[in-house]
Amino acid sequence: MSAARNPEFQRQLWLNWRPSLLAWSLGLSLLILAMPLALSSPKDLPGSLSMTAIAGVWVAAIVYGSVLAGRSLAEEASQNTWDWQRLSALSPWQMAWGKLLGAALPAWLYVLWFAIASAAIATVWVMEPIQIHHTIGLAVLWGLGLQTWAMNSVLMSWGQQDRPVNRRRAAILPLLLLFFIPGPFISHVYRSVAENSSNPVLWWGMDVGGLGLAYLAGALVLGLGLLGLWRQLCTRLDVRTLPWAWPLGLALTGFFSAGSLNMGIAAFFSSTALIALTGTAYVALQHMDQHLRAWRQVQWSASRQRWREALEALPRWPVSLLLAFAMALLLLFAPHSFEAAISGQLNSLNLYLCLHLLRDCLLLTGFALLAGKLKSPLAAFVIAWLILNFAAPLLAYGVGGSTGALIVQPVVAMWFGSTDAAEQVGAWVRYVPWVSLGLQILVTLGWVVYVFKDRVLGFAREHAAA
Repeated sequence: MSAARNPEFQRQLWLNWRPSLLAWSLGLSLLILAMPLALSSPKDLPGSLSMTAIAGVWVAAIVYGSVLAGRSLAEEASQNTWDWQRLSALSPWQMAWGKLLGAALPAWLYVLWFAIASAAIATVWVMEPIQIHHTIGLAVLWGLGLQTWAMNSVLMSWGQQDRPVNRRRAAILPLLLLFFIPGPFISHVYRSVAENSSNPVLWWGMDVGGLGLAYLAGALVLGLGLLGLWRQLCTRLDVRTLPWAWPLGLALTGFFSAGSLNMGIAAFFSSTALIALTGTAYVALQHMDQHLRAWRQVQWSASRQRWREALEALPRWPVSLLLAFAMALLLLFAPHSFEAAISGQLNSLNLYLCLHLLRDCLLLTGFALLAGKLKSPLAAFVIAWLILNFAAPLLAYGVGGSTGALIVQPVVAMWFGSTDAAEQVGAWVRYVPWVSLGLQILVTLGWVVYVFKDRVLGFAREHAAA
């Protein structure tokens, strides 16, 4: 369905479009462009005027557009209009595109005026070779991508009743990270755009150049933003879907990251595993207050043999952790694996991290299931996590040295311990991390099962009796 036939797009146009908006945006753009005319010397005028126009394109597309896109969803909650959206016949895909293209309309008007000014300046003055069309194209691509993530951040901050809650700092984290993502390759992009550098920029063995890398990254940001926006709108509009979008996004991010390393398929496995581990930790903390409700829904669906509904209600951290485990296992059999060359197949750092995070996520789940009995499950989890990962290893190190620390906290001890010293103690030390993590996981799992019987199965029995 085209954008013109999208009811949400038409609604956003009705809310945001005014004929006077053309005059206001044009007048303010001319006022901004007049500042370098008044403040710059004739010699510096072309450069300062061009930079002002280009900065206007990027600021309007990325900053102003992201604010408008996020505000379009925030107003749904503050003005109590989201229930009407849920009752409408709009699909999540229609709503995502309708809000994305319609809510940021004022920002795109400023992009239009500054883009026309940039093209005119480059045509009138003989300047350094700068590719205006690529500059504008990248601004549009990255602007759309960051606008989707601004909308995602607003949806992440909503509570279970679609009202803003006090989690805005955690919700805005993905958007802040995306603003800093251009750092690693901004120099390549600048040399390709402004200096016409011929230095190769490889991605999976292909010389894509700095511009190609910027377009690829922008397409990834936009694609992941749309995928996340569609998935979150599915949840908010009560459209049930299987949890396939989350691991797909992690795998695509790992594929892009591994391509820039130019180390083959082993880099893909390693990058995807590490990104999946980071994503696991983030979603486990982000949705901690929803774990009790989610696991009760999983138990209710499973008790009625509604397996699809049980998978739909499953929290996302087990899904991404399984992806990390799969990638870590595949890495062991990948040719030319950098990790295998360093530590050997038994001492795989990715597998250690997976087991370590499994223990921590089980611990977090146990405290999350105690919501209502504990004043602050998150504070209790943080205290327990600090004891297990910092206080206990330091005490063990003081008593038994590096071997004692290895028993209590294998991952940190592996990072900071000496491999040669461990080999001098004996070959049995290689098996200590596996035994230690295995016992810790079993103990934590036993505690979670005990809490699960009380808070989930016990709740189901009481509900059935009532």
